[in-house]
Amino acid sequence: MKSLEDLLPDARRKWLFSKLERVMHRIEQGNLPMVISEVYLFGSFLKDEEFPKDIDILVLYDTNKTAEMYEHTDSSGRTHWMMWDLRTSPSRLRGRLKKNSERSVDLNICPTLEAFQNDLEYEMDMWLSIWTPEDRDWRGRLFNHFLSMRE
Repeated sequence: MKSLEDLLPDARRKWLFSKLERVMHRIEQGNLPMVISEVYLFGSFLKDEEFPKDIDILVLYDTNKTAEMYEHTDSSGRTHWMMWDLRTSPSRLRGRLKKNSERSVDLNICPTLEAFQNDLEYEMDMWLSIWTPEDRDWRGRLFNHFLSMRE
């Protein structure tokens, strides 16, 4: 049986895959400023395009669980919100998952797939859910995707 790396058709995709591995490692480690609910890939990395320019990653987050992270109850039982921390959580998440200068990783952060698609100027023709907290086998999902493209 081939490995996922063997199924990646070119050196560029293998290099982009190494970028994805680093992002996914950080997601799986946890301790992030937002609660991740799902990770999708889309764009040229998934297709048979000859030269994918980047890897497009969509990170979905759980709005309620993320908000709960910034809720604080003081000694008198009153609830306070750490609003600045909540507002800046997407940019802090982006900083934890990729380097600011890393143009080869296009990282999108949104609460739902529908919200992301509504903001697009074009329709996504191919996307692949690769990770959820309940199913973390993102390598297996990618393996099956690239295997099906070779058959």
